[in-house]
Amino acid sequence: MVNEQISFEMISKAGEAFSILVKALEHARNGKLELAEENIKNSEILMNEAHNLQTSLIVNEANGVPNEFSVLLIHAQDTLMNTILMSTIVKEMILTFNTLRKEMVCNEQ
Repeated sequence: MVNEQISFEMISKAGEAFSILVKALEHARNGKLELAEENIKNSEILMNEAHNLQTSLIVNEANGVPNEFSVLLIHAQDTLMNTILMSTIVKEMILTFNTLRKEMVCNEQ
């Protein structure tokens, strides 16, 4: 697979994972924790697929196959990096939602 194809696939997978993470955050905010967790799992699958594509580029380069750099490849890398960061933030926010919800229930009693 050429770099252009890999770049497009990385953008597609990481971009979809990002959108799913936004939905997970929305579900968590609305108290639908099972749906949020399902979204996180689905986003992780897509992020792993995108990361595997990235790894294939690294392995090829390590084996002496030069990579052609382009704005498209840079955008793919950037999209994946932002999605991984978003995943970390969403998981932390969901933990915060859960903690606050539990505190509110305790205070109501």
